[in-house]
Amino acid sequence: MTNSLTRPGLRDPGDLIAAVPHLLGFHPDDSIVVLLVRGHDVAVTLRVDLPPPDAPTRSSRKLLAPLARYGGDAAVIVVVGGGSGDPPEDLPHAGLVDEVCASLDAVDVPLVLAVWTRATAKGERWFDYRDVGGSGTVPDPSSTVLAASSAAAGHVTYASRDAMRDLLTPDPPEALARRTALLNRLAADHPPPEDVVPTRHRDLVHAEVVRAADRKRLLTDEEVADLAHALSHPLTRDSALAYCVGEHARGAEVLWTELTRASPVPERAEPATLLAFSAYARGLGSLAAVALDRAEEANPGHRLADLLRTALTTGLPPEQIRDLAERSAATEWTAPPTTGDPFG
Repeated sequence: MTNSLTRPGLRDPGDLIAAVPHLLGFHPDDSIVVLLVRGHDVAVTLRVDLPPPDAPTRSSRKLLAPLARYGGDAAVIVVVGGGSGDPPEDLPHAGLVDEVCASLDAVDVPLVLAVWTRATAKGERWFDYRDVGGSGTVPDPSSTVLAASSAAAGHVTYASRDAMRDLLTPDPPEALARRTALLNRLAADHPPPEDVVPTRHRDLVHAEVVRAADRKRLLTDEEVADLAHALSHPLTRDSALAYCVGEHARGAEVLWTELTRASPVPERAEPATLLAFSAYARGLGSLAAVALDRAEEANPGHRLADLLRTALTTGLPPEQIRDLAERSAATEWTAPPTTGDPFG
């Protein structure tokens, strides 16, 4: 998972550990986190679950492809949880740390620090894998310069990955059933053209994206159904990728989040994929992954979701995702194409 925003106020191991929740978007547990550093900035953050005792090599293998793609001037390993060991001499998952170090050596990224901590909360102790006796205390993650910077940028740091998943919990079944009935009528009454984005779809999506930034009420059933119907047209959805960057990006992410909860299946896959794209473009790989989970549950085999999942797994830089959004913004979606796929 990746994150490439500016990292102010990172001075020592405790600061780095306190930064991890803001870099990921949640407080991790039972995780190994690799921070790739360029100059004085954490450029990339990678996280995978700690493996069970009988499969110690899987985590390092999951990290290898992104490490090879990104590289960096140096790396920091933070192991969170996974047992208590007997600090400071005996730390959990020391063998896994050695394996990740070997992966770093393979891509010529030197390791500058490897630490273990039970959790990323204020007052937790951290211990150095390479310097027996090297230890310290984690400062309050919510009071750091990075916490203020993340909040100002509109980022939310969740208490856990489960809390982040809860953000996208679908609405009650009875509400989804009402919207399904409305969608069925819309599909029968308004079949879209195949080769262009209908003007009414373009105008509807634009108006709701702009309104979402300041809207104080939830969307009605009719509004959800109208938007879900519009986004079910693949070209309309692809054209909406343009809102993942630029002045309306925050409003778009608010709208995609609400629609992911409010839309029935299989239409839920479209706003969930747009949310994943938006989060990925901002460097929020963990939120992108959770949104992709919802998209894949709603429509297994969804092409754009599959492509984004591959991009996340292999560590495609967020800059390339933003480039796709900018290409979408430059495409004339309401006219028949004169060439092939605008993203081809």
